[in-house]
Amino acid sequence: MLVVIPKGGSKVTGNTHLSLGLTAGAVAVGVTGTGGHVLEAAGMVLIASLGSLVPDIDEDNSILNNLLFKSIRYRSAALAILGTVLALFALLQGMDWWIFFAGVYVAGVAFLPHRSFTHSLVSMGIVTWITYLAHPPYAVAMALGYFSHLLADAVTVGGVPFFWPWKQRIGLKNLGVRIRSGDTIDKVTGKISMYGGCVALIWLFFQETSFDPFFSSFDTVKGLFGWGG
Repeated sequence: MLVVIPKGGSKVTGNTHLSLGLTAGAVAVGVTGTGGHVLEAAGMVLIASLGSLVPDIDEDNSILNNLLFKSIRYRSAALAILGTVLALFALLQGMDWWIFFAGVYVAGVAFLPHRSFTHSLVSMGIVTWITYLAHPPYAVAMALGYFSHLLADAVTVGGVPFFWPWKQRIGLKNLGVRIRSGDTIDKVTGKISMYGGCVALIWLFFQETSFDPFFSSFDTVKGLFGWGG
């Protein structure tokens, strides 16, 4: 669900994807039961949000590439170099294998056409596996965030090649439904996802919180001032 405008190409902005990633993070927190652990829950939301942006790593103007290479003109080349350096550094320095595989993945997708391999279940599986190697609990968040992106793009007329290397793009257009990127439905979906995700996270954070100490303190204050008889 990206804003696409252009002659013979596409310029995209991932605001809706990021909002969906937040919602995916809330779901991950609920599924893993980490609502009572603020740092772990925050990590879940961060990873899910990252996962919601990763599929567009093959697009020069994506949010992720804008963050990584804001002032660089040839971003695909920069991405390939970054991935290669990361993989070699991890290999030569004996670092964790997930860093090596992350570098290989980044270098491998740098010059791929937009909405091809990175928009497939194969790519989602690889990225989720790499995340599992880094920190197993975060794999759920990455998978949910990544899938939210694929699902959102499948809703638009462009569709996505879920079953790459089979290049057939699948989406609602196959059912005769045509929703264009950047239209009212796209924008409303983004806002609902953002607000809904925030409300869900607040509820998850406080669902197991006991407010008894607060009320006890309040009763003590009332007693000091002689309130309440």
